[in-house]
Amino acid sequence: MAGLVSGDDDAVVKINGAAFNGWLEFTLDQAFDEAAGTATLTFTEQPGNPFPIQVGDEAEIILAGIPGITGNVREIETDHEWASHTFQATIRDRTQDFVQSTIGPGHNYQPPVTLKQVLEGTLGKMGLSKIRVTDEVSPEPYGAGEVLAGSIDDRGFNFADAWAQKRQVVLNTDGRGNLVIARNEMKKRSPSALIKMFEDGPSNNVKRAHYRTADLNRANETNCNAQKSTNHTRHWEGRPKGDPDAQSGPLATAKGTAVDPAIRPELKMHMRAGKGINGQSPERSARWVSNVAKARDYEYTATVQGFTMGPGQLWWPGYLVAVVDQHCRISAELFIQKVKFSKSREGGATTEITCAPKEAFSEQASGSAADGRTSETGAGDAG
Repeated sequence: MAGLVSGDDDAVVKINGAAFNGWLEFTLDQAFDEAAGTATLTFTEQPGNPFPIQVGDEAEIILAGIPGITGNVREIETDHEWASHTFQATIRDRTQDFVQSTIGPGHNYQPPVTLKQVLEGTLGKMGLSKIRVTDEVSPEPYGAGEVLAGSIDDRGFNFADAWAQKRQVVLNTDGRGNLVIARNEMKKRSPSALIKMFEDGPSNNVKRAHYRTADLNRANETNCNAQKSTNHTRHWEGRPKGDPDAQSGPLATAKGTAVDPAIRPELKMHMRAGKGINGQSPERSARWVSNVAKARDYEYTATVQGFTMGPGQLWWPGYLVAVVDQHCRISAELFIQKVKFSKSREGGATTEITCAPKEAFSEQASGSAADGRTSETGAGDAG
């Protein structure tokens, strides 16, 4: 199988820093557009310890030597029968604390300031400095007219995500319990491929596949109109006469349009840019909204053996991967949006890799359609 290496299916479960061997099976989900991954762990009572895992315990699942989730046990359920007594624990990334907790007082960030600085400042004031922030995108800083303030009852993630959306980025996690500022810049490529040919050939590595496409959220044309004063000046009222910033300036008239050629022209969407839009941003915002809609309405999921796509690399959201599936008539490069790792004591290790169109979660223009088909599929049979 492409990407299979020695130790590719190894798994270690740690509870409060110590290896725990009482688990029976687990699933572990990570997604590009979610700030906290989730794992479900089935385990049994242990000799002398009938309830070995508790809510709040630190938990980590390591796949092929690489952390897949690092956080805490959030929920436990159990059914006690005469013949068996098993538990099911839900584990969430450490970043769940940021999702669940409110920010409290003292959150007012004056520009110029970056999203990473806002995240680090907010985490610090919330007492969550253990969560680190990695910025893979370096979106433009917030400028004049953008005062990042939050109410004490705002949830941490909701506050941060509202400002992340204004820079067309998402917040996800790295499997180690940290936040990542990300966007699909179409530069990270998987060293492996997903192949499902008609013939049972040696190149096939997809055990089973699921395909879904729709136009419930997509539009042929997504239009974004700027709605902000062109000088973006704060508190222009009351400035002395002659001050160049003494006027609010005319409303911006910039407009951006993104076209999804795979969708029939009757479907159109219009949106207002809101704050933080300048220069070419309306067009970028239109492309972003169009490409996020693509990710919601297109899904190709392939199940493969093992956890890794290459030595030392887990299958992970954010990568482009070559896909050839003759049954679904796909021959294209797609974007890995979600992964689900599974392993049981009795069975093997598998990974479900859910892909979206190549442009998903990016600011790139849509590819052209071929024979009325979307850019994520070929015009004819793959291969």
